[in-house]
Amino acid sequence: MRRTARRRTSRRRTARRGTDRAGPSLRVRVAAWVAGATAVLMILVALSAFVAVRTALRSDLQEALRRDVRQVAAAYDAAEPGRTSSARPGPTGRVQVQLYGPDGRLFAASEPAFEAPTAALPSAIVASAPADWRGELDGAALQAATAPFRYGTVAVLADASHIGAALRGVAGTLMLAGAALLALALPVAWLAARAATTPIRRLAASASRLGPDDLEPLGLAVRDDDVGRLAAVLDALLVRLREARDAQRRFLAETSHELRTPLTSLRGFLARSRRTAGPEAEQDLADAERIAASMARLVEDLLELSRGRLVRELDLRLVDVGPELVRPVAAEFDGVRVVEGDEALVLGERERLRQALRNLVANAVRAAGPEGTVTVAWRSGEGSVHLEVRDDGPGIPPDVAARLFEPFQPGPGGGTGLGLAIAKQLVEAHGGRIVPRSETGATTFTITLPNADATADDPDPASAARSGPP
Repeated sequence: MRRTARRRTSRRRTARRGTDRAGPSLRVRVAAWVAGATAVLMILVALSAFVAVRTALRSDLQEALRRDVRQVAAAYDAAEPGRTSSARPGPTGRVQVQLYGPDGRLFAASEPAFEAPTAALPSAIVASAPADWRGELDGAALQAATAPFRYGTVAVLADASHIGAALRGVAGTLMLAGAALLALALPVAWLAARAATTPIRRLAASASRLGPDDLEPLGLAVRDDDVGRLAAVLDALLVRLREARDAQRRFLAETSHELRTPLTSLRGFLARSRRTAGPEAEQDLADAERIAASMARLVEDLLELSRGRLVRELDLRLVDVGPELVRPVAAEFDGVRVVEGDEALVLGERERLRQALRNLVANAVRAAGPEGTVTVAWRSGEGSVHLEVRDDGPGIPPDVAARLFEPFQPGPGGGTGLGLAIAKQLVEAHGGRIVPRSETGATTFTITLPNADATADDPDPASAARSGPP
């Protein structure tokens, strides 16, 4: 149970590291998209409001000038010819009245400042009366409306600078309102993103707890939407994976059963041959019997692996690592070098430990190739014994290293993909661990086991390893 929890925690940490490398989470990205879209919409609304207010102010002023100029033109048209008055008709307030002759020349205005030639409207505007005009005269922003009357053209002008001041106030108000709305939009966007991504996070959390031995459908209660369809697809995939795993285990179990009987018979024939053969065949038959025993143990391991377990109990003995593990295993392979170390004793089952080391050496020999070099060494540490298998092969690619100890995942040198998985389970059953280190041209697998002193007070090797040095 503890190992399962550790594996699940490791998978979650790996998933988090992969997420960190990939960038911001989906929740952050959705919140950023919502906040960005809200900001763009607010800017567009503010610009639209600003343009609408500006257009409305200018249109209202222009419409008022049209009414005024029609009143002034009507007043001048109603006046009797040849009669003058000191009172000049027309509107009062912030508007000015200009009179233009038939030739378009300015000859009178409601104030002397507007009788100057520089204050006259463009001749095209005067000639095309009635007409509207907006521009600057003597540096002042003005709007004007013109209308014909009996003696020429009359123009009513108004100072439009107040519109600019009003627009600046409107712009400031819109900016403050936009900033306040944007500040409010950020937490709203985060809450919306959280609500949208919560089903996905639940789905990911449930999927992260799965493993090779736990392929049950997620069975999450989600709505019939995109996330629901994704959950249904994952459940269907898990069902297919579980069926494939079960079929694989059935194949292993059936194959192991088929191989176990002839191997048992072969071992019996070899044992009888050793008793009846002469001395010259003794060594050959002993080697054949040893190999047959190893094959029988491999078949048993395959059978146990097909049932989801490998090691149920160990026959613990005191094992001298050098003469009982390293040298016999290295002698089985041509060209494997042994680097002698000090005496190192561990408590374990010798054949099981040999099998784990043999699998690592066979993997190294395949990875190094015919021209490569494989070295096996051992050394004693404080409370532990280390066995190292080194090769000068091409190294382990990162995509292979992530699944190196999973069953049926071939290593860089090929093979069935069972050797490393079996070796890992055997070493962990003895309270140890296997740590691979690889780079181009150098790969090292290190087996760390608690030494005999560390396990003397605790017959459970796994418990001794948990209490021993890291």
